[in-house]
Amino acid sequence: MKLATEHQLHYLSQKYNEYNLPMYLSYPVDSHWRQPADESAIALTLNELEEAQVYVHIPFCKSICYYCCCDRVLGGREEDQDLYIGALEQELELKLADRSRKLRSGNIHWGGGTPAYLNERQIERLYGSLSRYVEPLDNARVKLEAYPDKQIVSEGKLRLLKALGFNYISFGVQDFDTRVLNAIHRECDLEETREIIGLARSMDFTVNVDLCYGLPYQGLGEFERTLREIVKIAPDKIVAFPYAHYPAIYPLQRKIPLLSLPNSYMVARLFELAREVLSPDYTMMGSDTFIRNIGRERHPGPQVVRDFMGSSEIGSPELLGLGKSAVSKTGRLYYKNTTAMDRYRSALDQGRLPVESGRTHQLSEDDLVRAELILLRLLGGMSIDKAAFTSSCGADFDTYFQQEIIQLRAMERDGLLEGVDSPLIQVTPSGTYFIRAIAHVFDPYYKSPSIGENSI
Repeated sequence: MKLATEHQLHYLSQKYNEYNLPMYLSYPVDSHWRQPADESAIALTLNELEEAQVYVHIPFCKSICYYCCCDRVLGGREEDQDLYIGALEQELELKLADRSRKLRSGNIHWGGGTPAYLNERQIERLYGSLSRYVEPLDNARVKLEAYPDKQIVSEGKLRLLKALGFNYISFGVQDFDTRVLNAIHRECDLEETREIIGLARSMDFTVNVDLCYGLPYQGLGEFERTLREIVKIAPDKIVAFPYAHYPAIYPLQRKIPLLSLPNSYMVARLFELAREVLSPDYTMMGSDTFIRNIGRERHPGPQVVRDFMGSSEIGSPELLGLGKSAVSKTGRLYYKNTTAMDRYRSALDQGRLPVESGRTHQLSEDDLVRAELILLRLLGGMSIDKAAFTSSCGADFDTYFQQEIIQLRAMERDGLLEGVDSPLIQVTPSGTYFIRAIAHVFDPYYKSPSIGENSI
């Protein structure tokens, strides 16, 4: 990096520190879903569903990582896992049994936690139950998240997954550096990861690897070694996302020494390093996704979406979430299942939808407009076309966003944007480091600077 560019990045990383900004996996972010749950309205949207993405939440993990922002529980007994699968089957029946035909899906995702932590019998049982209600479309992505550990992901388990219909597997690597991993209470052996991913690739799975930058004790040297090893392993897709340190919401993060975390400038440098190392073999899509140029992953074109499904291509706008804490979006309605295991199972035993009280949100017309700009345009890696906005919304862009334009002009002066007062607003290469800060300009919900308001 040239010295002048480095100095500019140092200045901008302090001015546009994204520490307290959400990841924008939805708009509005889920901390602002505060409307009461209307089970009859939810049931109506479910009955009208013909096609949707399907997310199945499996919360069990072999061990609990300190950095993680997901809903997860320590492995537990096999019978506890069986009880949870039974609850998932109850939820499936409650939501999808009274239909004339199966729900069609082009994207089925088992997330966690660590779904691969389930044993082969449990995986086969759950997949069979899901298949009674959900029909994959031709060329559907059927995906499972996994930990690169041979005790969890055996050859026999991979063969079962393939036989059932899974065609995509996502491995959470994050980093290979021992000191970094120790600080987040995680293990990830390079040779074991290489072997497992090689085995998955030999079975024709499309392979995704997640990397995290901004972790404790993570410097440029540590992360570069990880990046170069990952390039050698050659997964079909790499998602590199920033660590989100919200200890007020995720108490285990308090075990991470605050002074061990890279500052905002180093976080920007780590992301710049990822783009530099990956660019010869991968094409960057959107804000954090890298698609291998000669891999199995379908290139989604110029636009991608990063959401609760972790997807890299535009799929159905409808999302059916199953399991505790799972998120759904049906029609214009966002809602979230209860997180507590006992309340999740209790609701199902009573024949009720396990929706968290006060955790729903009916999208307004303004929400839809802003979601388009934040999730699909900015985070999706596309420019903002004012004429297209006027055509779809029937309003003049500069008039509708007159307050936001003031902030965008300031960002243009700092080199993050181009064309704010022209028909096409584009994010500059420098602006891609601060894409969430740019997106935040369009978010009127997210006003509190307190950490307690943070969400993904």
